[in-house]
Amino acid sequence: RLTDAKRDQEHIPMLILNNYTIPDRTDYILDNSKLNPLPVMVEDARKLEKAGCDIIVIPCNTAHYFYSEIQNNVGIPIVNIIEETVRYISRHNENVKCVGILATEGTVITGSYQKEIIKHGLDYRVPNEKNMNSLMNIIYNQVKAGNEVDICEFLRIVGDLKADGCDAVILGCTELSIINKSFSLKRRDIVDSLEVLAKVSISLCGKKMKKISGEYAAL
Repeated sequence: RLTDAKRDQEHIPMLILNNYTIPDRTDYILDNSKLNPLPVMVEDARKLEKAGCDIIVIPCNTAHYFYSEIQNNVGIPIVNIIEETVRYISRHNENVKCVGILATEGTVITGSYQKEIIKHGLDYRVPNEKNMNSLMNIIYNQVKAGNEVDICEFLRIVGDLKADGCDAVILGCTELSIINKSFSLKRRDIVDSLEVLAKVSISLCGKKMKKISGEYAAL
């Protein structure tokens, strides 16, 4: 949708590997006695490399806890969604001084976004315990389960981060990106990590970005 293409042949060739048997990333991060998803992700990355892919993108923020180990097992580059999302904010939102992080408990606990945000000289906030529990409920029991999303509760959590001093809020979870699209939020203070990942992919594959009203700026 974001590629400046008018027919099939102008789009990016893609191989999509949807492996729903990968063990839950957050479960393992919170409790290392649970099934380790790394071996499956490494195997899948190798399959994509063997199939002839030039780059790999992983549309799961939590999986980036394992980024270095996966990258070390393949010879083609893997785009880092966390690095690219924070870099995007730094480049295109000069008035942003503090960033809110909405992600799974696993992503928040690893500090993946926090470390990258600090590298760019920015401050950050994460949801308090009550809001984190509510966000996990939205992610797992509503979006993942295919149930109705409590959009008012979601926006309340965003509002709490804004009230706590955040100039922008990152949607650092695939399920939250789904909410963003399903409800057509199109808010300048909400940065969708999957939106950024799509734009980086277009750029790396040598294609141009289509200008769409309400979308974020090009990279």
